[in-house]
Amino acid sequence: MKATKYMMSFVWRIQDGKKYIFLHSFVSILTAVLPLALVCMPGLIINELTGARRVDVLLIYIGITVGIPFIQSVVVSSLNVYLNNLRYLFMVRVKVDYISHCADMDLESMENPDIQILRERAEETSSNSLNTFGYLSGLASAVISVIMCASIISVLNPLLLALVIAVVIINYANSKWLEKKKYSINIEIGKLNRFGWPVTNYLSDLRYAKEVRLYQLKDYFTRLYRDKRMEAGEYGKKDAAYTRRNGLIGAVVSLFQNVLLYGYFVYQVVIGVLAVGDMTIYMGAISQFTASLNNVTRQYLNLSMLSLSVQELMEFMKIPLKNLNSGSDTPEFDRNSVIEFKNVSFRYPGSEKYALKNLNIVIHGNEKLCIVGVNGSGKSTFVKLLTRLYMPTEGEILLNGKNINEYDYLQYSRLFSSVFQDFALYNLSLGENIVMADEYHFERLESAVRESGLSSLVSSNKNGYDTIIYKWYDPEGIEPSGGEGQRIAIARACYHGRDIYILDEPTAALDPMAEYEIYTQFNSMIIGKCAILITHRLSAVQLADKVAVFEDGQVAEYGTHTELYAKGGIYTEMFDKQAQFYRDEKPQQE
Repeated sequence: MKATKYMMSFVWRIQDGKKYIFLHSFVSILTAVLPLALVCMPGLIINELTGARRVDVLLIYIGITVGIPFIQSVVVSSLNVYLNNLRYLFMVRVKVDYISHCADMDLESMENPDIQILRERAEETSSNSLNTFGYLSGLASAVISVIMCASIISVLNPLLLALVIAVVIINYANSKWLEKKKYSINIEIGKLNRFGWPVTNYLSDLRYAKEVRLYQLKDYFTRLYRDKRMEAGEYGKKDAAYTRRNGLIGAVVSLFQNVLLYGYFVYQVVIGVLAVGDMTIYMGAISQFTASLNNVTRQYLNLSMLSLSVQELMEFMKIPLKNLNSGSDTPEFDRNSVIEFKNVSFRYPGSEKYALKNLNIVIHGNEKLCIVGVNGSGKSTFVKLLTRLYMPTEGEILLNGKNINEYDYLQYSRLFSSVFQDFALYNLSLGENIVMADEYHFERLESAVRESGLSSLVSSNKNGYDTIIYKWYDPEGIEPSGGEGQRIAIARACYHGRDIYILDEPTAALDPMAEYEIYTQFNSMIIGKCAILITHRLSAVQLADKVAVFEDGQVAEYGTHTELYAKGGIYTEMFDKQAQFYRDEKPQQE
């Protein structure tokens, strides 16, 4: 009832949802009444032919008999077509709500494996959740049919109802046991199937093609795939065994019922208690009663099993969106603004180690800050907290003296133009990958392309900005190199040109010459802007007003390049080692 109420209220609120529910109810009544009328008509016709033979009555019976299939094929079918069209629209709405929720989820929720399993099951349910109405409609039709058939059969012998009900209860209990077994098995198979898609992707996706071949990973991954599929197959064998047992019990029970019923009716006709036409009506009514009662249990089981999945969808959709729903104030940012980290500590979910510990730092609105440090020192975590991809475990982050969680999340996010090392490219056109919007300013697009050094990529492809990235659905699509992909991500940030630039290893895939060119272009892009640069390559410090050296999740050193180098500490050691690497690179190669 909880799951059904959830889906009913969901559809009720949508445009045409009320019409959908009322028409479904009407079709349920027709579906119950019309077949029962067909059950009665042959017996009534036989009785009339063996009795009074009234022509007008026969014509009515024959008219009803031939008219009902016409009503079923024209009226009911037309209504079902209309309902299916509405159902498709509603299914799209459910799917849109699902993917919107996925997009709004906090990263700490998305990274939770249990939530990912729940998400996958919810995704499947989002496509078939509207089957609730089909099962509910079928259940209503079956109940109406059961009541009408029972009223006919009870006139002859109420004990016949008891026999059929007993058989149906046995079949119901047997089917319910089977469905529970199947549900548990499907959960285990679903866990094993999680291994299937990634392995298939590894062996077919171009991103993995080089390593798969060079490291000869085919046998390793195919073995992994085969083992998991074989393990899932064992569960499939259990499923088949349970199904076979269920079918055998059902067949034995049905045989017992049919022997008793046919024996009883033949005996009643032989001793003259029952006319042949009445026997036909009662047999048809019992057959319809049995089918309807079985349908009641089947539709109820379908509804109850689907409700388990719908409850998973409900559980997933109720996962709190802490970031999205925290804060309502409008943020403002200009050269006089101040961002402050106050005693900020953070641990990733499931980890006991702090990625940041008691971190304190101040960034001014007209300041360029370069953050350097070894891998694992907390540089990228700092950016994730600043952009509210995560919330601090302890401490607070302030913008203009106010906790950033008090600002509207979407408006706060619009303060940042970001380029991450693990940037994303999409199966869209080159222009759409930069603009990421339906409408755009062409002059601004060309400026972003020019500033990021992408002009040659645009001009070298005949479709220009309409060139599709990747070959997922266009054989003429391009596979950008690492440097080209990074330039596209940089152009995206440049096009949106927001108040704060975040550049997390923005030149990781570029050679030193291209890196120098990009940083030179960045210098002009971020004039008058706040910028936070995270890098391993210390050539980026030329853009920075201040440098922060991260070590073990804390700010170990802070100041200008000149101040830090003069201290002879961590920064000096890093700078000298990197400078020596570039100086010594040529002799070593020779």
